[in-house]
Amino acid sequence: MRIVSTSLGQRIRQFRLKKGLTQIELARGLITPSMVSQIESDRARPSYKVLEAIAVRLEIRLEDLIKGGNFDLESSSRYKMAISMIRAQEFQAALPLLNALLENDQHRIPKEKLLLELTQCHVELGNVLEAETVLHQLYQLSNTERNDHLHVEVLLQLGKVAELKNEYPIALFHTSRAWDELQKDGEVEADFQAKILMQLATLHERVGKVAEAAEYYEKALLLNPYNGEDRGMTFLRLAEVYDRQKKFEQAGEYAIKATVLLEEQVSKGQRREMEHRLIMLQRKKSGWKVSVQKLLNLAEQHEQIGDKSKAGKVFADIAFICSENGEIDESWAYAEKARMSLSDTSPTMGQVHRVLSFVYFHRGDEEKGKKHLDNAVKIYKRHGKFAELEEVTLHMCRYLNEKGEHREAFERMELFHTYMTGQLEQRGIVL
Repeated sequence: MRIVSTSLGQRIRQFRLKKGLTQIELARGLITPSMVSQIESDRARPSYKVLEAIAVRLEIRLEDLIKGGNFDLESSSRYKMAISMIRAQEFQAALPLLNALLENDQHRIPKEKLLLELTQCHVELGNVLEAETVLHQLYQLSNTERNDHLHVEVLLQLGKVAELKNEYPIALFHTSRAWDELQKDGEVEADFQAKILMQLATLHERVGKVAEAAEYYEKALLLNPYNGEDRGMTFLRLAEVYDRQKKFEQAGEYAIKATVLLEEQVSKGQRREMEHRLIMLQRKKSGWKVSVQKLLNLAEQHEQIGDKSKAGKVFADIAFICSENGEIDESWAYAEKARMSLSDTSPTMGQVHRVLSFVYFHRGDEEKGKKHLDNAVKIYKRHGKFAELEEVTLHMCRYLNEKGEHREAFERMELFHTYMTGQLEQRGIVL
């Protein structure tokens, strides 16, 4: 049976018949059969929660259920449904509702609100070009109406779009401007301030400024005192930036706080990811052998469910821990296991090549050591990992200096500086 573009109620009926369900079977545990009948005949409008439950029962995506449908809803109802979908992270499903509202100007919903919601959907879905197009409209609106708050929102979203493109210095530039503009407004909600601070923290972390990142995370926590998953994730990020600063005691404290808040709130898959990160954060305290064993158990779990990529990331960290503790043969073995599980272009392969360079330099094989460091540089450039790129460049330059190859060390450092300057100049930011 082909599902045609009709009213929402008719589409639900068509999908139900295609699934071979009666109205009673569709309604069971959700709503009454009478309500299903009213919805299918377009005499009643389902709430977002009911619509989502119906899509699950019909075993289809929510966006497929509403795609192309004539909702015949009042503008306010359509807007409320779109907002409900966005809050439930059903961004694709919200797009047609928002676009329909923008095409129809016979309502009182401010255009800038619709455009901001549309931008969020495109950003969350990774639709960079679409997000930039909408932001261009918003930028013009903010200038025309001299709306300072809207201007800050636009700058914040421009930062997010640049982050999606791995243009972290550009993202930091826009987000910093958003924060500076925000300081001119005396009455700003704490949640909005915290949102900008979190983005500043994340971007500083990505470009390797971990001390500044920690400062912004701490400020965001003060503005958002509530418990929950978001706060737990912020604790986890703080633990990681303190770990990178080798402030292991602070890292451990925040890791424990994160565990308490997140343990009951995340899915099984997220719990494995969190466990992985916590093992790495607590490896100094737990001891490297205990940490390796825990990671091996985690890698086995990933392999059992067929997730080679996540298993590869775990093996890469095992290789790193072994290299930290001078276990050269084990470090090489786990780095090779990681290579077998990861794609050649995976960001984690940068770490794998760094470990292998350490192994081959230790074994006296200078040619292979330099080759793996060069491979790490290529991967970090591809993924815009500036902090890691700087670390591996400095590592190579120190090695070359120790070997007396001062000219090559200088040239590599100059190439790194030229690359970083070029990234900033892409959008007119000149050092």
